[in-house]
Amino acid sequence: MKLNKSAKQFSDALFQCASDAGSLDEVRDSIVLFDELIRSNIELKSFVQSKRILQDQKLEILIHVLGSSVHGLVLGIVSYLNGMRTNKVINKIKDNYLMLYKKTKNKVFVHAFVSNALEKKDILIMKEKFDQILNRDTDLSIEVDESLIGGVKLRVENIYLDASIRSQINNLKSNLMKT
Repeated sequence: MKLNKSAKQFSDALFQCASDAGSLDEVRDSIVLFDELIRSNIELKSFVQSKRILQDQKLEILIHVLGSSVHGLVLGIVSYLNGMRTNKVINKIKDNYLMLYKKTKNKVFVHAFVSNALEKKDILIMKEKFDQILNRDTDLSIEVDESLIGGVKLRVENIYLDASIRSQINNLKSNLMKT
């Protein structure tokens, strides 16, 4: 079975089970966490890729090791996987699951880079403004990047917007060098 087709089937099954269980958010967090874990931990990657460990044994070990930090539905799907491309399948499952999640929940992911830490009330105001402008529920994450000097850089899904002072200074510098 092709990588994309099997990943789509697994993610569809995972999404349906999570929806039926009322656990869409928990499963979303778990599949993202597990994808990060498998990318950063070579031992976990080797374990999941192993064809020598039976599915039931793999599931039991994953539950014992990861416990409640990763949702049981995610561990159940992962226990079915083996082979060299397992990490790619998990990544595709995650991507497909997130796409289904965003569509169902009418969500948009926004990552903001700001020059200084924001207070909670400012973050809430920013989220409300994004909700109004985008006409969707915004899942906002904020990262402090002091090199911006001021302003903000945004990533809305796969669209990048840069309204930072550093960017404006670089643009002025570039324009001055042209003349």
